Amino acid sequence: MKKEKDLAELHDIQTDLANYLYNNYQLYTRDEKKVAIIYQEFDKGKGTITEQEYFDKLDNIKEYSDIQKIEFTGFSVGPMKGLDVSYVINDVYKNETTLDTKLFETGEWIYQVGSHSGEGPYYLEKKNKPSDLPLPETLIIYYHGGIK
Repeated sequence: MKKEKDLAELHDIQTDLANYLYNNYQLYTRDEKKVAIIYQEFDKGKGTITEQEYFDKLDNIKEYSDIQKIEFTGFSVGPMKGLDVSYVINDVYKNETTLDTKLFETGEWIYQVGSHSGEGPYYLEKKNKPSDLPLPETLIIYYHGGIK
């Protein structure tokens, strides 16, 4: 009976995290050839463009895409006893989020994803204005293996 309850809780965590990501984040990528040209123009502050121009140019070449699918790939207990949730977004961006804090009033998890993450070529970035739409369940691929 406890196992069924635990699996139901993991299902709820996946649904809540998927909706949180869907409403608060977006993916982006950049053309690496254009990035290389911008790096060369800046040349660690010794080039032909200022630091502000450098960051503006990098921002201008971002190609954004919405979250279309989230596949959960596993749960484990982390070194600090938090619950590590692994997932893949749109088949291109792998990440892990640690759940270690719940709101006292509601008992809901606090998701700590950050405002920007990724090692390329895809990055996850917090939206300027979050939405409040549920991610259709057909776009969530649940992990049913329990905690490892």
